[in-house]
Amino acid sequence: MKRAPKQLTKQQYLSQFSRTAQWRLGSADAAEAISDYRELVFQEERDESRLLEELGDPVQAAWLLTDRTAYRRWLAVFGVLVYGLFLLAKWDWTGWSRFRFSFAEPCWYPVWVMAVGMVLSLYWFRRHGQKNGLLPRWLIPVLAVALMAGAAVMVWTWHVMAPEFLERVAAEPTRSQLLKQVWLLGDLLMFGGAGSALAALAGLVLARCRDRRWLAVYLLGLTAAALCGFVTFHLKSIALARPAPEMIRAWLFARLIPIGAVGLVGTGVALC
Repeated sequence: MKRAPKQLTKQQYLSQFSRTAQWRLGSADAAEAISDYRELVFQEERDESRLLEELGDPVQAAWLLTDRTAYRRWLAVFGVLVYGLFLLAKWDWTGWSRFRFSFAEPCWYPVWVMAVGMVLSLYWFRRHGQKNGLLPRWLIPVLAVALMAGAAVMVWTWHVMAPEFLERVAAEPTRSQLLKQVWLLGDLLMFGGAGSALAALAGLVLARCRDRRWLAVYLLGLTAAALCGFVTFHLKSIALARPAPEMIRAWLFARLIPIGAVGLVGTGVALC
């Protein structure tokens, strides 16, 4: 026995239509479609009990408005960006990559992913995204929290990579307090990197559905995940033994600082 379709209120109908339209059309084209459907749904003579009969299913209605070619292009871009975030999260969590390139050390793999994600996302959203009025209410607080969390991980990396700290670890390898600080760095890189990748994914979805300036969250999370991956690979590779112990921190941060600076510039561009 076929079940009767569930009745929707006008607000429920418009909400379902809006969510689907924002994802399939993008914020630029969805705004006009949502405005048109708001007028249709909230007409005074519109009978709420006959919404589905007169206007059709809200999800299907959004699908009918979709430019399939443009939507496939978006899915391709989204797939590439999400795959990059997956790789970063995996590398941050495991410190290992199945890819091996003879011309480069693994610690540079996250930087390549960051470069591709930054260029592709900025190009796509600057061309196809839309700004909707003032900055989104929660955008700056989210960026501030993410920036402070990333800075905290880098500060702890600076502390653990200090020459005097490494000398103490080498002299007393069984001292529990020193080892706890080293293991804490590993946990911060692992959870911080994976969490940054998840935050970047949320920013990417919000940039598509709400306002392209949410891309700043994606770029900041992408940068943080790449930095964590760079440090993780460095710590788990023979590269750690290459410079003298007193040069390890200088060698590492001489690379981390430019990478982070590029990510911050990209984040600033996304806000414009």
